[in-house]
Amino acid sequence: MAFVNKLNAVNPPFNPKEFDYKAYLANKGIEAQCLLNPEEVEILDKGFGNKLIAYSLDLRTQLIAKFRNYIKEDEAFNVAVALIFGYRSQIDQSTISAFTSTGTIHVLSVSGLHVSLVFALLNFVFRWMDRFPYGRLLKSIIILLAIWAYVILTGMSPPILRAGIMISFFVSSILINRKQIPLNTLAASALFILLFSPNYLFDVGFQLSYMAILGIILLYPILKNYYLTQNKWFNYVLEYVYVSIAAQLFTLPLTFYYFGQFPNYFLLANLFIAIPSTLIMYVGIGLVMIPLEWTNQLLGKIVEWLLNFMMSGLKGIEQLPAAEVHGVDWHWSQVFILGIGILALIVALNSKVAKGFIVLMSALFVLTMFNSYNFYQKSNYSALKFYNTRSEIGISLIKDNKVMLYSTLDSLQHSTLQFSVLPDLRLYSSEDKIGFTSIAANERQNRLIELGKYKILILEIKTLELPSEVDFVLWRKNNYTDINNLHSLNPKAIIIVDGSNSDKTITRLKNALESNSDRLYILKNNFAYVWQEE
Repeated sequence: MAFVNKLNAVNPPFNPKEFDYKAYLANKGIEAQCLLNPEEVEILDKGFGNKLIAYSLDLRTQLIAKFRNYIKEDEAFNVAVALIFGYRSQIDQSTISAFTSTGTIHVLSVSGLHVSLVFALLNFVFRWMDRFPYGRLLKSIIILLAIWAYVILTGMSPPILRAGIMISFFVSSILINRKQIPLNTLAASALFILLFSPNYLFDVGFQLSYMAILGIILLYPILKNYYLTQNKWFNYVLEYVYVSIAAQLFTLPLTFYYFGQFPNYFLLANLFIAIPSTLIMYVGIGLVMIPLEWTNQLLGKIVEWLLNFMMSGLKGIEQLPAAEVHGVDWHWSQVFILGIGILALIVALNSKVAKGFIVLMSALFVLTMFNSYNFYQKSNYSALKFYNTRSEIGISLIKDNKVMLYSTLDSLQHSTLQFSVLPDLRLYSSEDKIGFTSIAANERQNRLIELGKYKILILEIKTLELPSEVDFVLWRKNNYTDINNLHSLNPKAIIIVDGSNSDKTITRLKNALESNSDRLYILKNNFAYVWQEE
């Protein structure tokens, strides 16, 4: 492929708590970006990549097209191809939110659960081969080939690579009559993945996947030994509860650190989706494998009904009171302390050593002190913030645990606010309590708004009638108002130039206010302006 273009550096985050897309791409070996139109690209040659991966991607495209034929409803189709093939690009934000808020987002990431279901199905289908000489060997080879075909088909993400390697070790250990040690297998799978791609060590999905499995390996057997009933059916439910608790506890420090939130009803949600997601997986495999038209139509309707049932349940759980804790802002040291506390819990439960409980309680005490101090700081935090939302307006006032937001975007659900502004505001208020005011953006006009004790002039068109005693001026849309006259009327005002202005306008304003450059702040391609009260 050849193209003529100018490569640009990827921008760092421009707002507090905004996702660091630059670091995310750097971890994948991407350092620059450019904007290309289709006619600017010329394909010089093709077909020289990995043929196996190319074939698997083509096959996945064909299978997704088949699913589209038999699953008509958009949301059901998008969730189905995510759950079975790991293809999530078409899922809308409201659907993602339902899974995130209920702690079931792992269902949309093809992982060990999905590979285990495929393994269990294959083991059941080919169990008859165990009765023949070399049957067990042949069955194992078929299962391993099928498992790795599925791993490649779904894109070889860290969770599914880990599952594929672990199942490969498991099958191999059975063949050679060697006892499998789960911790060794987990460590070996991590080693193989990191040899293949060392950058995976810094991948959030990789870290969460391994911490979840580590929790299941270490904590699940202890919980299981503590209590089971005489009813085997109830024990299935109880064991699933133990698995969910173990995985959630071990991923908790990273969840707080990376995402700053926690799903309070994760146990209820995971119990609810256990059967529907399993059935969707198996019926979906049937839809992949069976060529009969009438059967495919029936299976498509079953998958669609199951997905609608699952999504309605998850959205109902999402709407329950206090469904999610937001605004957690953890330092890496808190992650470390909680990690020590969790390991102390394992030691205490496993060996009943009193020192383990002492370390656990000490870690919880230190974390309580940390969190109390953070809560005190947030309660006394007061600031006015001008967010970098490119050519749009985003101004917030945070005071006394209350948040007011003015924006030219239509609602808090707008993707720009969700990505750039809400991660910061959720630290101080839940989303449903944020006061939101939409500023009409259909025509250029000047506005004077008041946020608390601050007067803010939004300047979009040239004017001679300038107010005095304003605290901030948001300069927009290349207007030609006399900036020196504005400054003389408001010598203490901070003039903020946002992304709706051209570089030429910014240079002109810099030159005009050169002697008072401390009163001028360029918001375009710069970090948000934060005015914090003492």
